[in-house]
Amino acid sequence: MIVNKKLQLVRAACMLLLIVSISITASAQKVPTKTIYFLAGPKDHAGPEGSGRHETRRDLLVMQRCIDSISNATGVKIVTKFSYMRNALDIEDLKGVDAIIVECSAEGSSKERAHPLFPPSGDNTRTYDKATLAYLAQLDSLHKAGMGIMVLHWGITTTNQKATQYYLSWFGSSSLSGYTRNPLGYWEVKPIEAAKNHPILRGVGPFNYKDEIFSRMVVNPGDPYRTDLLTGTISKSNQGASEPLGIATAYDKNGARGVLWGGMDYHSALLNENYRRFVLNAILWTAGIEVPKGGVKTNAKGLQLSASKPDEFDRLKPEGFVLK
Repeated sequence: MIVNKKLQLVRAACMLLLIVSISITASAQKVPTKTIYFLAGPKDHAGPEGSGRHETRRDLLVMQRCIDSISNATGVKIVTKFSYMRNALDIEDLKGVDAIIVECSAEGSSKERAHPLFPPSGDNTRTYDKATLAYLAQLDSLHKAGMGIMVLHWGITTTNQKATQYYLSWFGSSSLSGYTRNPLGYWEVKPIEAAKNHPILRGVGPFNYKDEIFSRMVVNPGDPYRTDLLTGTISKSNQGASEPLGIATAYDKNGARGVLWGGMDYHSALLNENYRRFVLNAILWTAGIEVPKGGVKTNAKGLQLSASKPDEFDRLKPEGFVLK
């Protein structure tokens, strides 16, 4: 009788272990995977790589390393990809991706390919050829199905009318020649009070830093899908003083997310904790990943970041301006 009871207890224990094991396995299988694809356009101005400005490749590699090393994102497995100078009208490498993060020059800034998503316009700035239009229609379908798009720095500028139409659809805003500005100097940046509860602003405080920021976009007033995130003030710049400018927006239309951030000229800006957290939060949000309370924290090491190198724009630093 005692032996039978012991045997029953052993069987019960084994059954419990089996149930727990199955439960753990099932739970692990339910963890979603999110893929983030970093796309860097060519470094086509502001000196050679390592000069500290317009470091498209180095900027995105730092952000990829930070995303790969997030310490406080739970309930999700994050996979990243990277491409430099993507120039093919190939939709296949974008399929299955949850967000694309683009840093580049304007699509119409060169006769050579400058933008990872758009070809150069050439002499026709109204539209594209049939092959390009078919590719862009597929890209747009991926976005509408949930693939987020985030564009940084000069890449927010479009000259081709068809590209502009896509930007208005993806971001609810677009640049306009003669209206959109890109002052370079020392900026005072603050989260917009009305947007303080937006996930991208979790753990993000005011910061002062040196940058060229493409700003003052054309928007539809009162657009319910757009959230203005940051405002920037610059008292001295290569374009003179400026009134406070809207410098970052988030767009969420039926689950299709887009972010425009006109900064990211100086590579050293990533040394600023609030700046870096803002960008990393935005990447997660664009990919449909819950931004952790207090914002992204990362264990990334060896990023090889260095302070801004002295240049001709240091003369624009206002007296008493403190980098923070």
